[in-house]
Amino acid sequence: LRALARATLAASVAMVIGLSGAGGTYAFLPGTANAPGAYLTAGTLGLQLNGASSAALGAFAVSPNTPVAKAFSVKNTGDVPATLAAEIEATSTPQISSRALARITQVANAAACTTGLGGTQTALHGYSATLGGGSLTAGATRWFCFEVALAANTPATLSGQGFGFDITINGRQSTN
Repeated sequence: LRALARATLAASVAMVIGLSGAGGTYAFLPGTANAPGAYLTAGTLGLQLNGASSAALGAFAVSPNTPVAKAFSVKNTGDVPATLAAEIEATSTPQISSRALARITQVANAAACTTGLGGTQTALHGYSATLGGGSLTAGATRWFCFEVALAANTPATLSGQGFGFDITINGRQSTN
């Protein structure tokens, strides 16, 4: 009987470890659960970019000597605070997009968005950063300035080429 109990316990532990290693999110509680001495409720997290679920920033006419900056806002439409992060992926023309640089900086409002703000520009493709300002509280809006430039050593033969990219803004529930 002890051997059977040990085998059952080992199989249960292996299954839990296997599930946790497979990735994803697992919830063992429904959205609301009543427990003795405690009442648990799941929160919501939602983001809007420029007042919508997605936003186009328009065309960028960028050269090595002429960076471009565009403002965008992020609003937390949920009821829990969120930490924000950004990722950028180039979607076309690797010859020019590999020379593109990006920077996202928190600003006070859209009018404060201009080229040359603080922070280091890094490669546009593969850009990944936690956005400034700390936790974005429920109902709050924060402004950011997205700046694109081409590296100074970009060959003239690439002049006039366009390139595409996608920016993804992620929110992760934070505790403060």
